[in-house]
Amino acid sequence: MTKKTKQDTEPVIETDDILADDPATADTTTEQTPEEKMQAEINALQEEVKFLKNEYLKEQADLENVKKRLEKERVIERKYAALDVVKAFISPLDHFELALKHEAKNDEAKNFAKGFRMILDEIKKNLEHVGVSEIDAEGEDYDPNFHQAISKEAKDGIEPNKVIEVVQKGYMFKDRVIRPAMVKISE
Repeated sequence: MTKKTKQDTEPVIETDDILADDPATADTTTEQTPEEKMQAEINALQEEVKFLKNEYLKEQADLENVKKRLEKERVIERKYAALDVVKAFISPLDHFELALKHEAKNDEAKNFAKGFRMILDEIKKNLEHVGVSEIDAEGEDYDPNFHQAISKEAKDGIEPNKVIEVVQKGYMFKDRVIRPAMVKISE
């Protein structure tokens, strides 16, 4: 058993019926011939085809843009794939250099230091081969993109904003800064 609603019991009035009965809105033109109807339908279909072709071309262009963007992202991803590994080597490299700055007092320690210096040089050479380079800083103009100023000092004969001392080396991987050089600059 179904329940009748108010909507089910009310008669449905078509808007075409209302417009046809109204003399103000009555169509005063004559009816179209079959040829005119066909031509109107052809025109409507041609417009729809034109619209759909335009939409198709837009979608194709969007697809091409997505393909290009994804390819560019893949290239960048491959280019910087070793970045995390390289970053992991920077701190031990600093410690290695710091340890070798101390002067050995006996011949045995000097031989060890010489061997470690050779190892350090080989590590640096291999890092350079994969795209790691030190940021040149000493005597250069201060550049916040490559240098991190930790203090300013007044020095005679040196113009302002020149790097006067490198406290910690900075490194780049290809064209990205891994770590900016920590520097003291002149006032």
